[in-house]
Amino acid sequence: MRSVNRPFDCEFTLALNNRTGKYFFCKEMIESSEDLIAAIRYWRVPMKRPPSGLLARLLGRMARWEIDFRSGTGPLNRLLPPSPHRRPMIFTDPREVLFYRLKSCDIVVCHDMGPVTHPHLYHVGVSHIYGKAFNQIRDARPFMIFVSAASRRAFVARYGDNYPLMQVVSPPLRIDMVRREESPLAGIPENFLLTVGAVGERKNQLRAIRAFDATGLAKAGYAYVICGGLHEAGADQVVEAAKRTQGVVLPGYVNDAQLRWLYKNATGFVLPSLLEGFGLPAAEAVHHGLVPLLSRDGALQEVAGDGAIYVDPLEETEIAAGMKLLADLTREERSKRLDQLLVNVSRFSLETETGKWRETLMLAAAAWSADAAGRS
Repeated sequence: MRSVNRPFDCEFTLALNNRTGKYFFCKEMIESSEDLIAAIRYWRVPMKRPPSGLLARLLGRMARWEIDFRSGTGPLNRLLPPSPHRRPMIFTDPREVLFYRLKSCDIVVCHDMGPVTHPHLYHVGVSHIYGKAFNQIRDARPFMIFVSAASRRAFVARYGDNYPLMQVVSPPLRIDMVRREESPLAGIPENFLLTVGAVGERKNQLRAIRAFDATGLAKAGYAYVICGGLHEAGADQVVEAAKRTQGVVLPGYVNDAQLRWLYKNATGFVLPSLLEGFGLPAAEAVHHGLVPLLSRDGALQEVAGDGAIYVDPLEETEIAAGMKLLADLTREERSKRLDQLLVNVSRFSLETETGKWRETLMLAAAAWSADAAGRS
């Protein structure tokens, strides 16, 4: 039987153009299992650390070109098939399986099923790419890691459960977010509600802005701060709504020190998202002492449990009422809710989640060794 010492390669193309929760989760998990990983690849190129600057942009463009090509159906796709790979591969995003001939001893991390279950929330073409990737996963039956039970349920509903392992490994609180350094943002009033996440239709900031406007909280001196990248579908509409709505502040992407300051000083956290794989900002908000307003059911309720304020994300009147409740909570009410929230969020510890991650890797490595021994 082969040794399991560094039996894996890891495809981390995700790191080339993504600094959202997906990236930070996979980065922490990779760092927790460096002793099992022989090489980390960024669009096929093995490197000891993630590339940056011009090199990252170049590799990112090449990766996007190949993904577009691999998701097509032309004759060149048959003449130039995906590459083989010797060691089992950890894929940090399902779309990366399109680069290689996926094997049953590989591991695929599934963050959410949104591109195939809610295609209208993504840019044109994203659903097609992920549909091709998930079909390849269904045919190869690799080891699967999901960031939430909700994502696993959505996957099983479409692609079945006949896989060697379907492990839930939830993103733990980021180590970077518990440091003490803070950097205040200028122009933010004393009282404000906070949303963190990529700006666009999927995170539902447009309805949240309308709801905030309906509350009248701006006239009482409150602001509504929405921070996050502006790259998702629907971001333009959110930007326009923010410009014409009193009290809404849209600083764009903020660094970790600024984000820590926002968490520490906000009155409450707001994320009535239409779709989440896990919802790490909600857990971070709770850790920093914020009661969150979240979408009812799904991954966000799985993360927060009792104590949060839950709303129908399609009902602006419910979102507005939830915002008013956040602003009006007494100290005693806030403390009681936080006690409940912290009990649930504490389940997602780094030690627990890295343990489940490593367990999955070891099982996949054992399957690879057994398969190799059977062929010899």
